[in-house]
Amino acid sequence: MNSKKICYACDLVDNPELIAEYKRHHAKGNAWPEITKNIKDSGILDMQIYLLANRLFMVLEVDETFTTERKQKMDAENPKVQEWERLM
Repeated sequence: MNSKKICYACDLVDNPELIAEYKRHHAKGNAWPEITKNIKDSGILDMQIYLLANRLFMVLEVDETFTTERKQKMDAENPKVQEWERLM
């Protein structure tokens, strides 16, 4: 099996309370099971999220089935993912 890494960076709203809430939702074991399943089903083997102030870095290890387009389509068609995205 071949894998590759994809990295993303984005800036969160610079609000300490919102960032603390974001961190609580993303703490180990706190992500909704439907979100974790969607991530794995899309071909993401591992996901690491790092946060420095309000700058977020996400490192994905993906298999050969993963494409950004496929992941976006899966997310758009999944009501639970859409609910999670609104919350985040």
